[in-house]
Amino acid sequence: MMPTVIVLLLVIVALAAVVWVVRRGPPHVPHTGEDQDTAWNDPITPADEEDEAEPPLSPREDRP
Repeated sequence: MMPTVIVLLLVIVALAAVVWVVRRGPPHVPHTGEDQDTAWNDPITPADEEDEAEPPLSPREDRP
């Protein structure tokens, strides 16, 4: 009787796994025109523009 119960439990677990995989379905495939929100084409801007700004061009005193 015990081997029958073990086999029955294994079959139930296998069926539950198959049902779980089938209900999940395939991964989402984005369609044309659908917003993917990946930000791959956003412009790159520094976080602190003041710190990384170049100083204004001015003539150096040591050059004629």
